Amino acid sequence: ADNSGKLVAQVKNKAKEVAEENQKAYVLVDGSPGVGCPVVSSLSGAHFVLLVTEPTVSGMHDLKRVYQLVKKFHIKAGCIINKADLNKEITQEIISYLAQEEVVHLASLPYDESFTAAMTNCEAIVEREGKIKEILEDTWIKIKQIVN
Repeated sequence: ADNSGKLVAQVKNKAKEVAEENQKAYVLVDGSPGVGCPVVSSLSGAHFVLLVTEPTVSGMHDLKRVYQLVKKFHIKAGCIINKADLNKEITQEIISYLAQEEVVHLASLPYDESFTAAMTNCEAIVEREGKIKEILEDTWIKIKQIVN
C-alpha cells in the first residue's frame, strides 16, 4: 500500500513536467476510490477536488468519507452526481449534504447509455454530441472559474 502512494506521486510529478513543457495550465489527477495512500497522494498539492458520486447508500457513504479527508487538506471541492435520476431521494440527500458542507454542486448527470457506447468505442464521453457533453463542458467552465 505504501508503494502505491509513492507511484501516484511519481506519476503526478511527471505529469507536471509534461504540462509545463507543453504550456498546459492544468494537470488532472484521477484518484482511486477510497481513502487510502493512493488517494492521499492524489490529494497532495491539489488546488481543487472534483468528487464524483452516484445516488446509492454506498455512494453517499463513500462521498462523506472522502470529503472528510479532503477537508483535512483544506482543498476546495465540487461534486458531480452521476446517474442522478436513478434515485431522486438519495440525490436530494447528496445535494443537501453538499450544501451543508459548502461543497459546490457542479452538475447532476442523468443516466445515459452513451457512456457505455463511448467506453466500448474507446472514446471520451465529450467526443459524443449530446446532453452529457453539454453538461460536462459547462461543468469544466465552472471548475476553471473556481480554480482561477
